[in-house]
Amino acid sequence: MQLIYIHGYGSNKESRKYILLEKQFITYQASCLEWTPDTDFNTWLNQGQQTVGPEEPLLLIGDSTGANFAYQWKEKRKALGLQTILVLLSPLLNYEHRLNKALVFTANLKNSLLDISAPEDAFLLIGKQDETLNLQVLNPYQCINSEIMYIEDSHRLPLFEQYVPLIADYVERQRLILTK
Repeated sequence: MQLIYIHGYGSNKESRKYILLEKQFITYQASCLEWTPDTDFNTWLNQGQQTVGPEEPLLLIGDSTGANFAYQWKEKRKALGLQTILVLLSPLLNYEHRLNKALVFTANLKNSLLDISAPEDAFLLIGKQDETLNLQVLNPYQCINSEIMYIEDSHRLPLFEQYVPLIADYVERQRLILTK
């Protein structure tokens, strides 16, 4: 199975989270799709899909802004009838839910983000002390087939290593469901 990690704004393939996930999912073919605020995101997502092809299931993990793109990719795969296991870390679900208004996004990046009011078929890891995003607006009862884990952590998830086994448990449960 493949693991595709999509980093957050200002990060890259050297992300601590990606490195920890690579170690946890050592038997998976792991890669990090890098982007910049000026990336042509529609082309980038299509190229990513072409590279992965019809592999099922695919494990997509997105962090912060990258979680928005991971969700978009999952929706594209769903439209093609392809199975995806989706993990969203401190997800930027709506541009307007940012608390840090001083961090200005390029028009390209801002316009490439979806407003995801009720993420479906995903595992969401949300820090209760998130200082970057207002995730309190998320209504867990509207998130169909999603698991939301609220943790005592901040946006950057400095305690991320503690949560990796929880992510692995979710992935294994979903893999078993999807491969029946």
